[in-house]
Amino acid sequence: MKPKKRQNEIFYSEEFKCWLKLIFDVVEDSKNHDEFLMGNIVDVSREVERDKQIEFFAFHDALTGLSSRSKFEDDFEIWAKNSKDTDNKFGILFIDIDNMKYVNDAHGHSKGDELICRVAEILKRFERDTIHVYRFGGDEFIVMVNHVDSHNTVVNIGDMLRELCNAEGVEFSGGISMYPEDSENLEELLKYADMAMYDVKRTTKNNVGYFQAVMRDRFMNKIIIKNKLTAAFSKGEGEAHRDFELHYQPQFDVSSNMLRGFEALLRWHDDDLGWISPEKFIPIAEESKLVIPIGDWVLREAVETLAKWQKEFDFKGIMSVNVSPVQLKKDNFLFNLESIVREFKIPPESLEIEITEGVFIENKEEILGILNCVRQLGIGISLDDFGTGYSSLSYLQLLPITTLKIDKSFIANITEKTGVEANITDSIVNMVTKMGLDTIAEGVENSAQLDVLKNIKCKTVQGFLKGKPMNKSRCEQILNGDYDLADRILE
Repeated sequence: MKPKKRQNEIFYSEEFKCWLKLIFDVVEDSKNHDEFLMGNIVDVSREVERDKQIEFFAFHDALTGLSSRSKFEDDFEIWAKNSKDTDNKFGILFIDIDNMKYVNDAHGHSKGDELICRVAEILKRFERDTIHVYRFGGDEFIVMVNHVDSHNTVVNIGDMLRELCNAEGVEFSGGISMYPEDSENLEELLKYADMAMYDVKRTTKNNVGYFQAVMRDRFMNKIIIKNKLTAAFSKGEGEAHRDFELHYQPQFDVSSNMLRGFEALLRWHDDDLGWISPEKFIPIAEESKLVIPIGDWVLREAVETLAKWQKEFDFKGIMSVNVSPVQLKKDNFLFNLESIVREFKIPPESLEIEITEGVFIENKEEILGILNCVRQLGIGISLDDFGTGYSSLSYLQLLPITTLKIDKSFIANITEKTGVEANITDSIVNMVTKMGLDTIAEGVENSAQLDVLKNIKCKTVQGFLKGKPMNKSRCEQILNGDYDLADRILE
């Protein structure tokens, strides 16, 4: 006999509590051509469970059990088609856990995974027919909300999710885009939600915002600046650096009016865009790591200028150079710093690196170690923008700094009748002076501000009242003895 036809059927047996496969064969007797039906039953529970797992993990995240990115893309196509048929709107909420890198670095990736799972469990509670939740990747999640009238509906849901996460000790930033209002294209909607999320991270963190056209314009400007920075430093060294120039802003002793030194400030002129503010291009340079070659050039140029002034003008003052957190954490930063000082044969104490409070957000111990090494080289350290970030007066005792710069936001209102900024500045100066540190007030623009700073015994001032940032040749006129030049060039 030989099989003529075969049929299979898989079913679950309640009686035997397993999956069974029933195989039917229609066979024919080759002699008399009679047909017979033969059956066979096989336990296929293991194969069925394996196939279920394969199907599950094809559309679900292994760590959290949430739907995966591929499932999100499939669901988006279904929702988009239904939206066109019904004139319905839906929103995409892009979520990114705040400070995840710190958690991984400080406590290990296993703790990071626990945090991700905790957020996933909170998000699962909101799942229903009109709200789907997905793990997009890493510490990123997507919540897709159907049948909404506007951004505000999705913002309200995002705020509820954020409050639940906050109650569990977790913070996140979220960005929203709307279909079809913002776009009908998935990649564009994701990009716009991502822009809105990063705008929240840039401004406040632990909040939810929605996409606006101005974000797209800002993003395009950012891309243009990044491409131009990349192109500038892809040229030959001399050709690239013609686009950049150092200006130097003088710092003066309050009591004697003697020149304390200069702060080196980077300026960039592009043939198409003109002069570009450092506030625009420095954050982009830091994000793209281009700040490393830029910072290396600034440091070398400033030290070379300092050596020239010491030789030609017997300059005894200090050159202060800004150092980015990205540059400071570079493996060979200390080696390069010491090499440049030796190459140009300057006294180490005539150089000062200027850092901001932001360098201490992550890897505090590592940064403290680097700064201690800088001080061992004899180089000074100035803490810039004090009072706007993370440091406190008590924390200053741990830092190997030599100078504290009081942020211009305090100086701007220091003459107000309420006296709040004046009292705060007075307290800072008193405390810091007792610690043996110099104080520099930034942004001093009028005589009234200078009078207050004299009364509270602030040591040094920097600002347009005494001199705006100037190119090298104008600074050399000051070094030749023309201390009134700074006032004249403001006219």
